[in-house]
Amino acid sequence: MSERGRNVRGSRRGSTAALLTAYHRTGDRHARTRVIEQNLPLVHALARRFAGPSEPIDDLVQVAAIGLIKAVDGFREDRGSDLGAYAVPTIVGELRRHVRGRSELGSDVGSGRPGVVALPVDEPIDARSATEAEGEERALVRAALDSLGPRERRIVALRFFRDWSQQRIADEVGLSQVQVSRLLTTSLAKMRQALEAA
Repeated sequence: MSERGRNVRGSRRGSTAALLTAYHRTGDRHARTRVIEQNLPLVHALARRFAGPSEPIDDLVQVAAIGLIKAVDGFREDRGSDLGAYAVPTIVGELRRHVRGRSELGSDVGSGRPGVVALPVDEPIDARSATEAEGEERALVRAALDSLGPRERRIVALRFFRDWSQQRIADEVGLSQVQVSRLLTTSLAKMRQALEAA
């Protein structure tokens, strides 16, 4: 990546962090809107991963946007400054629930309940959708983690899968808290790049 590209990414991440702070500390709704707009490319990228014959992309983008909004509203500053790393599991979770819901609707053929869409029982894509969505989420996370070195992977796992504090991680791996913070920032940026390129 060019120096200019790195500067643009760093500037956007800094801008997003500042906007999130403004929204969560002062209730600035304009800041919230800007954060959502800045992250719409991520919404579209993740929605495309779930698109298929029985999953219109427009519906998936709307569902993914709901996931992004939930991520923006639920983001905590102690998670770091990279919203993308927090938003991806939230967005993918929304997409997975949507796909699973469509699968369940398809199994209610002939129920006679209003609002239930009758889909062919033998349509294989709906029967596998929930499993495929779970596999897709695992593949996305795996691809992102594979972009990291062993030490970075361990630090990310301790922070986000075990919910350890940065100081506890620092004590565990023999680094300072500041070094852990920097490694988390660079690791999350690498993971976001890998997810956006997927």
